Amino acid sequence: MKAIGSSFSVNFRRALCNNITIRTYVSDIKQSDTKGSNKKQSNNDLLNSIKPHARSGVLSVVEKDDNGFPSYLILKETSPLLSQAMISIKNKKRRQKNNGLLLEGKRLIQDALNAGVKPKQIFFSQKRVLENLCLPEELRDLPVESTIFYKTPYKMIQLFSETETSQGIMGIFEFPTIDHRVRKKSFPITVICDNIREPGNLGAVLRTVTAVGASQIILMKGCTDLWGDKVLRAGCGAHFRMKILSDVSWSNLQNIKGQVCLADNNFGSNIDDSNTDEDTNVNVFRKTAPIELPIAPYYEVDYCKTTPLILIIGGETHGLSDEGYEFAKTRKGIRINIPLENGIESLNSATAVGILCFEVRKQMLNLIKIEQEVDEIEQAC
Repeated sequence: MKAIGSSFSVNFRRALCNNITIRTYVSDIKQSDTKGSNKKQSNNDLLNSIKPHARSGVLSVVEKDDNGFPSYLILKETSPLLSQAMISIKNKKRRQKNNGLLLEGKRLIQDALNAGVKPKQIFFSQKRVLENLCLPEELRDLPVESTIFYKTPYKMIQLFSETETSQGIMGIFEFPTIDHRVRKKSFPITVICDNIREPGNLGAVLRTVTAVGASQIILMKGCTDLWGDKVLRAGCGAHFRMKILSDVSWSNLQNIKGQVCLADNNFGSNIDDSNTDEDTNVNVFRKTAPIELPIAPYYEVDYCKTTPLILIIGGETHGLSDEGYEFAKTRKGIRINIPLENGIESLNSATAVGILCFEVRKQMLNLIKIEQEVDEIEQAC
């Protein structure tokens, strides 16, 4: 009996321990389920705080963390938000109507943010991509219901990307105002772009002129869209660092004053025997200048004689317009030429404007240096 009683006591204690263990495990499960339920409920509350039209295709919501990473929405692959954003800025007309432009890649987006341009939506594929941006505090502190950040599957971003391999980030920004692009210190140079229709060429011109430190750039009607994707990429941030006026008519420049120079590769009679068609005896490369103007090599011109300087640059294919020549004639302008060798007929617009603008800058810097030396001598006396 003692053995039987002892065995019963051991088995009873084991059963009791197992029962306690089972109850503890079940209790843990219930607590875990409760936490998950609370988390799910919290996420649902956050989703409900977002406006209905912005809630479509949203998988979940993430609030701002302790490291300062902003709140954002995680989008499903089927979310229409990115496609709707792309449609809103599909062409020039829609960009103007919706006051929006597409910027792609970290560099362009950072340049825009540094210039104070207001973002409307930013789509990114991974957190580290957004972490590499220096975001202003007001964007980091946006609450979930006002966030502009959307974590989006990479293949969706790549689908709408204009580049072969997307960097995994793109943003819709408002058009910058002229005040955002005015440089406080600049040389008195105004560059007028006439008939530049190749986007990459125009972007390179903007980049070069901005690097020189000119005061402003004017794009005449007939130039390609200033805010086109290729122009923005080729400009490398020049759009946000320079005063640029676009879609300007020649009639709107009546009050502009300064020394006018036309960048032109036409010579004298505009006929070059080495490039003349044998049957027609007509030059097959160069466009005949419609109005005769004095011409000089670019390195012989005194650009500091009368300031500001107005430099008109034409497109490589279409050249300067008749209105451009007429504008120069009424202001007693001249044609400046960059001599070329080895049968090369012309330079692209960006290369030409770089040579000319840096020559102008060199002369102006030399003049400033001479004036400073004169002042020092006068003070010494």
